[in-house]
Parts: sequence; structure tokens; C-alpha cells
Amino acid sequence: MAVFIVILGSSLVSIAEAETSHPLLTTDAKAGLYGRTYPVGVQAVGTVGLDYLLWGNSAQWKYGYLRGAFNLATSAVVNRVGFELQAFPISILGLSAGYDWGWRNFTPKYLDCNTFDCLGRVDRFYTKLSAVGAYHGWILSLNARYENLHSFESAKPFFDEVTLLVGRSSGENVLTYNPALLYTLNEDWKVGVTSLYSRALDTGDFTHLYGPIATYTWDTVYQVLAGVGLNRSPVVHSGVTAFFMFQYNLQSSLSIADLGARIRK
Repeated sequence: MAVFIVILGSSLVSIAEAETSHPLLTTDAKAGLYGRTYPVGVQAVGTVGLDYLLWGNSAQWKYGYLRGAFNLATSAVVNRVGFELQAFPISILGLSAGYDWGWRNFTPKYLDCNTFDCLGRVDRFYTKLSAVGAYHGWILSLNARYENLHSFESAKPFFDEVTLLVGRSSGENVLTYNPALLYTLNEDWKVGVTSLYSRALDTGDFTHLYGPIATYTWDTVYQVLAGVGLNRSPVVHSGVTAFFMFQYNLQSSLSIADLGARIRK
């Protein structure tokens, strides 16, 4: 349900220079709360990771790294756990791959769950390409994600609450594109726009969320993102939705998104 916010996290970057360096092998940890008003939902998330510096100085943007992560997400009635591997030959460009197990025990009121399977287990294998760049206060983030969804013990099309798409009972392939453009107002505030488009390659269903966003960061470890946009979909009726993210950075990763927190320790 909060994929768009997780994907936007890679765009919240302050590219800076410093003289400090980073150990070769470190750990990281984050916790957060994601939510939206339509379809309504709130989810707590957490991640812990192991980071390895391949080359360069991680207090600048000219470095490469590997990261393995264990991810958790829960809204009590929808729960997910997964593993992910990230490979960034340079901090602003990289590939990720992971596997995610999901269990649902909730029947959404906004969907006909007599027609679609809304309960049970849905797993996903995914790969993602991420790129980010900055110039004179402008930050451009580009993300493309492919995932294969598989519903267990389902004889009818299934609903996926993450992508808001319907998949075939035998499985579904999904492509997601998520560009975001931000402008840095000052050290703490950024404003911009985003677009999140997902398409089910087998059923042809799609969702498209687009609109303005703003982010605020304080003490380098707390971050809030908020936005409002139009969510278009033939599966879930189109409507205006507000969304938010609150994230606490317990221990910084080697992601370029954590550069500001690393150099200000």
C-alpha cells in the first residue's frame, strides 16, 4: 500500500561533500509509518541492513556499495516480510532485487471480494533500477520496478493491496515507473511533484497517482513526506488521496539518501 512512498524515499537526497570516510562494513536500521486516505490505510515498517563499501569515500557521492536488508511491514491485518539485495556501482545508480512474503486477513470495502480474492498469501519477486541526480538545488529521481506476483490457493483473480492491481489466479507481472522532481528550499525543506504508474502486464489493469509533495527533515534522522494527488484506476475507483510518510533513521545506511545524516554525525 505504501510502495509509492518507499520508492520516493530514494529522491530525498542532499548531495554534499565532506572530508570524513566510512568503515567498509556497517549495519543500518530504520523504522517508519506510512499512510494514505484513499484507499484508506496505515502501515508500520522497519528495515535492518548490512552495508559494504566497495570503493570511494561515502561522505561524497562518488562511491559504490552493496547492501543486504531484511524488511518488515504490518497493518495488523496485512503483514509482509522480505529480503533484498542492492548493488550500486556508484551511489546515484544501482539495481535491487528481493523477495517478499505477504499475508492478508482483511476484506476491503472498496472492492468486490466475491469477484476477486482479497485474502490469503501473496508473494512477490522484484527487481528495481534506481537513479538520482542533482543540479543547483534541483533533484531528479527515476525508478523503474518489475515484479512477479503469485497468489497461493486462489482459483479467481486476486487483488494486490500494494500496487492496487488485480492479477490472474496463476500469477501477474507488473511494471512500475516512478519519477519525482524536487527543489531544495533550504537544508530542511524540499518541494516537488511525483508520478507513480503501475501496469499489470497480463490483465492490463493500471493505477496512476500523481501530484505535489513536500518533505521536511530535522536532526538529520527524522523525516516527514506529505503529498496529495489524483489516483486513477479502473480497479479502485479514481479519487483524490492524501499520503504521508514518517521515518526515523536509527542508524544510517550507505544509501545516498542517508548522506546528510552520515556527514553530520
